[in-house]
Amino acid sequence: SKATNLAVHGLHPRITHALVNMPMMFGPLSLVGYYSCIKPRMEHAPSSTTKACFRTVLCKSTIIFGLLVLSCAPHQEPRFILPCIVPLVFLYGRNVVGMDDVRIHPRKRAMLTASWVVFNSILYIFFGWLHQGGLIPSLLHLPLPTKLYKGSPEAVIYYKTYMPPTFLARGRSLGTCSIAHDERSRVSGEKEISLACDNQVIIDLQGREAEVLREVLHERLPCDQRNEESVLLITPAPVMMTSLAEKKWREYTFLSVHGHRTHVSTEDWPIFNGTFRSFNDQMELVTYHIYCTTEE
Repeated sequence: SKATNLAVHGLHPRITHALVNMPMMFGPLSLVGYYSCIKPRMEHAPSSTTKACFRTVLCKSTIIFGLLVLSCAPHQEPRFILPCIVPLVFLYGRNVVGMDDVRIHPRKRAMLTASWVVFNSILYIFFGWLHQGGLIPSLLHLPLPTKLYKGSPEAVIYYKTYMPPTFLARGRSLGTCSIAHDERSRVSGEKEISLACDNQVIIDLQGREAEVLREVLHERLPCDQRNEESVLLITPAPVMMTSLAEKKWREYTFLSVHGHRTHVSTEDWPIFNGTFRSFNDQMELVTYHIYCTTEE
């Protein structure tokens, strides 16, 4: 894979799958699996040794080989190793909940089962509710009432989010446009970001640099002359405090018009500045109405 293409989605150390994604996705299963590799033991009766060993070796080889191959790529998302769940459960599922050893006290077995339930509940809340949680609601909330704004927003820009499923906006006066493939208009330079579509469009900038966002705004919303048009920018709240807080954005006015709470981006964590209330307020996907700054 080309690192330049993967850099758009983020580059990670080669050990991310092994040290971060495996424990995050599978928790105790991965820890027991790592332990078994360090300290192997016989798990089957002698009468079924050959068949049991074959299944064990096959499952372990599937996990190790898949992990090694996927770790060769510099872009490592947790979902890539999801197929490892099958051999992990087959090999260590009973170990995790204490069902492999009859000598384990029932109370200890109940504690192991409870820890497994708690671990999965925490991940369910984080990945099923908090992580990128505002993305779908933000699409369903489009188009916003234009009478509240200066000019009618003629484009919706998603920045520093996962790819928005734009089919949710079809049939509601919104066109859709993939900036990575549309050949009708491109910004000059090496980045080759396509921008032009008919009608009000959705532009997905993914995790590109702030300069790319500026190029898109200059193309869609030039401020070198009087301009009554505007665009909508949908981005996590911490991005406004970091990437977009510099003076070079003075030519544009960013007006927060809507927010979708319970949104966390692991690429742009909320910034802790001393109070948990401020930290909690940043767990939001914010819609900004952007228009040219006018001097009074």
